[in-house]
Amino acid sequence: MVSGRSWWQCRYSDGRVLSEWDTMTTKILLPINSGSTSRWETVPKDHMVGLRLLCPNGRAGEVAAPEGHKFLQLKVGWMDVGLGGQGGRACAAHIIGVVRDISGHCYCWAWDTGKGKLIEFYDNIYNMQYQHIGRLSLEVQGIKI
Repeated sequence: MVSGRSWWQCRYSDGRVLSEWDTMTTKILLPINSGSTSRWETVPKDHMVGLRLLCPNGRAGEVAAPEGHKFLQLKVGWMDVGLGGQGGRACAAHIIGVVRDISGHCYCWAWDTGKGKLIEFYDNIYNMQYQHIGRLSLEVQGIKI
């Protein structure tokens, strides 16, 4: 079954793999879009050595680093509030990355939902230029520099 959305998947030094659908607030049997959410901030970051972005077009972006590097994952989107509950929300991009140095430089992959395309880029967690994000909340990402 195809979900039509992107998913993250992280790998640990002991070989264990944790997938986003395993962290959903409502358990599901397959990675389908159930409206549930995952909580990246509660995912164990100790011993994480890789992070993958699985895209609905079958492609995947991956970042890897030795233990101790800082991985990030976030979604960029918007919410419309309408009269009579006619509002909605949308995800513009799903981003994964790894911080490369103390200056905040990072290597990233993004699933751009509007373009239906996987994008590779370099940025900085202190002023993300991609999608005009700006400074990331490091506490939410679980990053301590």
